[in-house]
Amino acid sequence: VCALLAALFVATDACANPDFSGVWLVDAKVQELKTDRGEIPPLTAEAARVYSTHVAKWRAGDLSFDPTAKCVSPGIPRMLYLPYPFEIIQSPKRITYLFQWNYWNRHVDMSGRKLEAPYPLAMGESRGHFEADELVIDSDGFRADNTLLDSAGLPHSEKLQLTERIRLKSGGALLEDRIRIQDPETFTHPWETVVEFRRLPATSEIPMDICLDRT
Repeated sequence: VCALLAALFVATDACANPDFSGVWLVDAKVQELKTDRGEIPPLTAEAARVYSTHVAKWRAGDLSFDPTAKCVSPGIPRMLYLPYPFEIIQSPKRITYLFQWNYWNRHVDMSGRKLEAPYPLAMGESRGHFEADELVIDSDGFRADNTLLDSAGLPHSEKLQLTERIRLKSGGALLEDRIRIQDPETFTHPWETVVEFRRLPATSEIPMDICLDRT
């Protein structure tokens, strides 16, 4: 239908992609990441051992396992659900996330090109496209030596692949991000989690933030 309207030079809002631009903040604290059924992720035996060690330290207040305690990037997807706001800037060829946390950013290429990370990156390499009212982002190319999936120390490997399906809810007041996590070295099978973000007022700005000032 949209292709036909475009051929007839008729503009319509129904053909426009949803606009995710704005400042967002996670709607509920995420410290121990669970599946969309509220279960512990399906860890392999070795990954479960590592996670158990991390959780014990975390509950005891020992963050020596967590690179963010030394201002190292949390990586994706953890950066999204830290208790700090982020701004989404949307354009036809790129969607950019500007994070408060230590001025990090994330770029999602919307050009349709086949991109690969030149080497493992904390934020990986992200490619996006729209399917109806959903923004679909595929990401890979992640570092595993200094990033975790949650505050309690959920590990991953460089085989990590993410597929995010993002949509607006409640008239645009909420942003839902359904994240499919696949990593055969860490999990016995792919699994999904859902995180929601609330839209902050239009006048909101990302405040100045330097991680070292908080440590």
